[in-house]
Amino acid sequence: MRVLQLGVGAVGEVNARVIAREPAVEAVVLADIDESRLREVAAKLPPGKAETLVLDASDHAALVKAAKGVDFVLNALATAWDLPVMEACLEAERHYLDMGTGGPREITGTADLDEQLALDGEFKKRGLAGLVSFGIDPGVSDMFARALHDELDTVESLTVLDGDNATVDGYELACSFNVETMIEECLLPPCVLRDGREARNEALAVFREFDFPAPVGKLKLCNVDHEEAQLMPLYLKGKGLKNAIFFIGLDERFVEALKVFKTLGLNQREPVEFRGAMISPIQFVASRFPRPVDLAGKLHGAVCVGTLCEGAIGGEPVRRFRYQTTSHDESWEKWGVQGTAFQTGASAACAVTQFARGEIARRGVFPAEVLDPAAYMAEMEKVGLAVGVMDLPAD
Repeated sequence: MRVLQLGVGAVGEVNARVIAREPAVEAVVLADIDESRLREVAAKLPPGKAETLVLDASDHAALVKAAKGVDFVLNALATAWDLPVMEACLEAERHYLDMGTGGPREITGTADLDEQLALDGEFKKRGLAGLVSFGIDPGVSDMFARALHDELDTVESLTVLDGDNATVDGYELACSFNVETMIEECLLPPCVLRDGREARNEALAVFREFDFPAPVGKLKLCNVDHEEAQLMPLYLKGKGLKNAIFFIGLDERFVEALKVFKTLGLNQREPVEFRGAMISPIQFVASRFPRPVDLAGKLHGAVCVGTLCEGAIGGEPVRRFRYQTTSHDESWEKWGVQGTAFQTGASAACAVTQFARGEIARRGVFPAEVLDPAAYMAEMEKVGLAVGVMDLPAD
């Protein structure tokens, strides 16, 4: 199988390097607008596995042509590109995977999960697979939810928890993944399932503490908008699910900065006029942050992503947490990237390698909840993403 890797930032590099190790993958075509970065990443792939292509994703014809030259397209671009790339894949009749979505369109100007899932029929008609939201979270977090859902007799609540105790050398503020995505999802009113009904909380208003497994420890987390709060109720509703929510650890300085961005309209994607030029406020703000790829070797600590399931087995209450912890320092030593990039990129690569071997036969557009969690977690272990599970006190 030939794979087109769109985007070779920190996450895209990990995607490509893990996928290229799979014998069923003939070649990885690295595509980006940055030619020097293409050469840098290509040099890290096994001999004979890398091809490079300077590509501007906004050129639809060029994107379709590139897709026609492969079997599978892995989209590691910003989430605003999800729908354009999916449409190119439909035209080229090629399989697709991304690691997260944008939207809602009426607020952010980019498509959301509803629009991606609505393409299910078109993908099925062409015999194509469209794997959406297949990173670490969303993605593995949803897979953990599915595994926990299968283990319990009844499921009342599913809570995704993302905690990172890292310190950063040389920067006051930094994001370990796409800055635009981070700003958008933090400032959206978070979608939640509450008492069996879909609702929205106020942005940056709901917090909780959680004691993650060592070495991460206890952190204060904030409820932000995330794909899992929509996906889990949609695909895991058969055992009485009433509550679903997502929390992430945010630096207090970043929270204050986000509030300023919103007040000044700096979170808007639509271009505004400034001194005779048109600029996108959110893209300008994001440009002031270090690129996630530049944080390699400067993040110290660990990140833990997991899903907490609360329900019952045999009538007895159960609170079970399934998780994956990655050290930023070890990721730098072994891969030359920071931990979040490795977690996300390697998680997505697991799905691509399974697909290359013919182990994912489903067609249409679908998230991680519909796949076999045991097989996926076994694949994670192979690439160095160890999975843990622990039961918490019922109270």
